[in-house]
Amino acid sequence: MIMTRSSNPLAPTQIPAPEVFTLGDGRRLTYQHIGDPQGQPVFFFHGSPGSRLEILSAQAAAIEHHWHIIAPDRPGMGQSDFKSGYILLDYTDDIRELADSLGFDTFGVMGHSGGGVTVLSCAYVLPERLNFALDLGGWAPVIVPELKTQMTALDRFFAERCVPQQSSNQQNTTPLLFQFPFTLLGLAAKVLPPVTFIHLLYQSQYLCDADYKILSAPESANALLQTVRESFHQGSEGPAYDALLRYQDWGFDLAKIKFPIQIFHGTDDISAPYSFAAYKHRHLPNSKLHAYPQEGHFFLWFHWDDIMAIASSSEETLKS
Repeated sequence: MIMTRSSNPLAPTQIPAPEVFTLGDGRRLTYQHIGDPQGQPVFFFHGSPGSRLEILSAQAAAIEHHWHIIAPDRPGMGQSDFKSGYILLDYTDDIRELADSLGFDTFGVMGHSGGGVTVLSCAYVLPERLNFALDLGGWAPVIVPELKTQMTALDRFFAERCVPQQSSNQQNTTPLLFQFPFTLLGLAAKVLPPVTFIHLLYQSQYLCDADYKILSAPESANALLQTVRESFHQGSEGPAYDALLRYQDWGFDLAKIKFPIQIFHGTDDISAPYSFAAYKHRHLPNSKLHAYPQEGHFFLWFHWDDIMAIASSSEETLKS
């Protein structure tokens, strides 16, 4: 399905304080909620690196579509406590626990970039709790050789040097190979002006021309800088470890995900190439691919209205 560009404005202005939930093991989980408090509950999973602040761009659309969106910071990112040695599938327990505490029997899930992996893990582990699942410019399992060749040079360097983690019982630390460049990224987000930070990402070949065009605007540049800066609120270990998990075996097979997955992806994306979306569409038993021609990794900031409309339609189909 081919999508056209809408004119939805980028919303964030003030940075609100996070909500705090204490998990059963004593960890703090922080989250942001926007939209209609009485509306459709939906969890949003941020990118890697990223934070709960990413969801602020959806505020106007969430109110219009009567969605209550909850965006948690993943362990060690934003202001959520780190958990040593956890694996991707462990994080679904945090989501289940948070949903139970908020009184959500069922809910939608959506995630951007590295957060798209969490959408897939929730569809694998928690299908009975889901109303819909939206993969927004998400990553694919890059241990697959054909996908590894599509990555940026730096991502490919990392992926080829990952040390697999076998279980959550291992108290692994993040290798310095990963933590050092993430430390530099966090420092850049802290000290550079917004537009300069965006230019650095573009020069590093992490943004396509379409992304650079929209993110060069001061409001957009500031929004991205804020969410990246907040990702490093506690330092670089959490963001680096989060990325490391996405380079490794995820612990589940796409072919075993029976729940319907709606995939949305910009065709010019280079941070998560469009080939990632095509691969998932081929290997997921029940998926639909929505392409955004000549758009990049951050297409969703300007397409929240049609994303939410499509999700609401898919939810009605599931209920019928």
